[in-house]
Amino acid sequence: MGLFSLGRRKAVAPWFESDDLEPYLARSRFDPETESFIRDFARDGVVAVDLGDEARRLCDQAVAETEPYFVEGVSRVQDAWYRSPAVRRLATWPKMRRLLKAAYGRDPFPFQTLNFRQGSQQGVHSDTIHFHSAPERFMCGVWIALEDVRPEAGPLIYYPGSHKLPVMTMRGAGVNNPEPTYDDYVAAYVPRYAAAIEASGLPRSQALIKKGWAFVWAANLAHGGAPIEKPGATRRSLVVHNYFENCIYYTPMLSDVEAGRLHVRLPPNLRTGLPRWPRRGWRPVRLPKHLVIEALRRDLAREPAVM
Repeated sequence: MGLFSLGRRKAVAPWFESDDLEPYLARSRFDPETESFIRDFARDGVVAVDLGDEARRLCDQAVAETEPYFVEGVSRVQDAWYRSPAVRRLATWPKMRRLLKAAYGRDPFPFQTLNFRQGSQQGVHSDTIHFHSAPERFMCGVWIALEDVRPEAGPLIYYPGSHKLPVMTMRGAGVNNPEPTYDDYVAAYVPRYAAAIEASGLPRSQALIKKGWAFVWAANLAHGGAPIEKPGATRRSLVVHNYFENCIYYTPMLSDVEAGRLHVRLPPNLRTGLPRWPRRGWRPVRLPKHLVIEALRRDLAREPAVM
């Protein structure tokens, strides 16, 4: 990736996080399901969505197509969509595209998938330190249960309403390095963010959802994985990370956001299999040549990564 100078620009917010949400809903006249989705999303930063019986059948196919990757020592598979038709279909589910487009006011595109066999037990975090956009907050996660989630299997945990907290950057966490690193993230950001969530006083909840349901969260929602209480218990799931059209995409952990120096990304669009070019104000931005070459190599190789 490469550093990119952002410069000055007018801020824009997703509709569900906008002060103009009510006028937007009034003139849009969405169906009751869509309006309920947007209102719940605005209030809590999370919404559970039933993807339907066809998606439930695809869950079994996705498990069968990804199970061979989970040899000893493998906890997650990144971008199985390159090889798994079922993962790709679930990641590009039309209902999710329709609901997200209504909530954000821009067309979403999935750019990454993560498959899990067991609970991640990941510490509480916000995706805005891993994936972000300019304008900010045009990113979201969609967590799909590939089997019923049981309490002892390390379910997803989250803090409703935490999406309304200020976005914490590396510099906001006390990192004064113009080119921050992963070590800076571990040493400074992780404890500072944990302290901020504890100080917020927000309640913690668990996502105990059924197979074929999606759990959608806003970019800045605090979430993680609960401990696995029953050894060997599975929590097969698919995480889909989405960006939105006409934005600049970057990795905040490696960026100096306040100075406008962004570690930009050229993400793939899972629907087309091609890179999605970043834009500023509807205009394509110039990217470092090596970034373009890396993205083309990535999408031509079509190789999932095991971790």
